[in-house]
Amino acid sequence: MAGIGPICTNNRDLLKRAEYRSGLTKPKSELEIFCSLCVGRVFFRQSNRTLYFVDAPSLSITEIINLVFQGISQQPDIKQLYMDEHNLIKAAYSIVLNNKQKNLVLVALRVSGIHIDMSSQALVHDEKPLCKNKSR
Repeated sequence: MAGIGPICTNNRDLLKRAEYRSGLTKPKSELEIFCSLCVGRVFFRQSNRTLYFVDAPSLSITEIINLVFQGISQQPDIKQLYMDEHNLIKAAYSIVLNNKQKNLVLVALRVSGIHIDMSSQALVHDEKPLCKNKSR
């Protein structure tokens, strides 16, 4: 069977892999953010209150966010990002959070063992951003 190799199905293995990745503190573009993401690691950009993440069957950030929003009786507006303008190549997910939502979501992610990289700087707009599509 051809493929990309074995995929971790154990949360502990996924989180261990996330620990070994270096943190991203000064991204130049959304593409650089996407390339730094892995299962068990998210990126929060404080300048526009946007959380970027990827999901895996064994560790769903979307599920954690949905549970937090369910607890505060709100609907999350999670957007699928694409690497191309034709929306064929899926990249990461993103969600813009207000201050209350941000605090609750980041605590829930930390309690779940998720590593959070943060940056207060705005992106340099010399590179084309990832293409956004409709909400999930």
